[in-house]
Amino acid sequence: MNHSDTNDSHLTKADLSSLMSEARNRYKIPAIAVMVMNSDTIFLQEIIGVRVFDKPDLATLDDYFHIGSCSKSVLAVMAAKLIEQNKLTWQSKFFDVFPELKENAKPDYHNISLEDLLLCEAGIKPFTNAKTEQFPEYGPSVMDKRLAFIKHLIEQPPSSRQKKGKFKHIYSNASYTMAAAMLEKISGQKYEELVKNSLRDGFGLTVHIGWPNSISAEQPWGHHIAKDKIESLPPDHQYRLPFLITPAGDLSMTVKDYAKYTHLHLQGLMGVDNYLSCDSYEYIHFRHKGFSLGIGNGVMNGRRFSGFDGSAGTFFCRSIIAPESNFAFTIMTNAGSDSGISRVVEWLTMKLVKKHFNWWWKFWL
Repeated sequence: MNHSDTNDSHLTKADLSSLMSEARNRYKIPAIAVMVMNSDTIFLQEIIGVRVFDKPDLATLDDYFHIGSCSKSVLAVMAAKLIEQNKLTWQSKFFDVFPELKENAKPDYHNISLEDLLLCEAGIKPFTNAKTEQFPEYGPSVMDKRLAFIKHLIEQPPSSRQKKGKFKHIYSNASYTMAAAMLEKISGQKYEELVKNSLRDGFGLTVHIGWPNSISAEQPWGHHIAKDKIESLPPDHQYRLPFLITPAGDLSMTVKDYAKYTHLHLQGLMGVDNYLSCDSYEYIHFRHKGFSLGIGNGVMNGRRFSGFDGSAGTFFCRSIIAPESNFAFTIMTNAGSDSGISRVVEWLTMKLVKKHFNWWWKFWL
């Protein structure tokens, strides 16, 4: 692959600062961070704003931000590592790993695979809207609550139809709980242990499960923004991502570490083996069109790109990776998608792309 014409960016630090300030002011975002990179280096990095909207402490690049559903890409990476170690395959069947659960499962689920679960093509109930989908409640007598949840899931009728023996795509957080259970069984490690060990040993990165301010009140707080009203969520706020779907999106990483994580994906997609082989990165990002293994993809100006977004409502995180253009960037905010932040992030995304490629004539971006 020839990258000789793709290493020069027209995006300057001044451009970045100006665009971030405009984006922040458009929606009164407390803090926003952007990291821009090519395969060699992270060449622009900027963070503006405060950890809590009504407090003076400035956010830093070493602060933790919640990455939401970007955690799904981490799950795919952990699966790929176990596959490279010949411990399972993308096509490994869920009930080959958990034969003891098959008897009580709906027959429609009998052939679902790890890949089906990561693709959200297993027919599993979504659990993406807490207002319309009630999670089962388990008392202290239930030792493994996620396993009990999985038993519940596979006893429910499928949430999507089948065509030629395959379920149609339906975005499902619970699907990733089941995929994580397969990795736990194969590795002998609980998800919480496995994800921390994988990122630490494989990438040299740290990760926290839960909101950043559950580490310390000095870390960034999440925010809801609605009709110019900003609500910050303190460490003792009752809003939490349910434990039953932790693997689908309850990780926090520092701005710097999340950028490094994205950078390794860019390098892998450009043919560099690191924690995973370049073939594994290619499979995760582009094996399936539109939505691959927890990661979206598409084509712009004739070149492929992939990306992952994440928000559990009070933070927003995005990675965009364009391997044929040797270009990637991350955007992180401490306000969530349900407050319209996604529109601001989309605006900033297009402005960064336009500046980088010097598409001054594309007035619609």
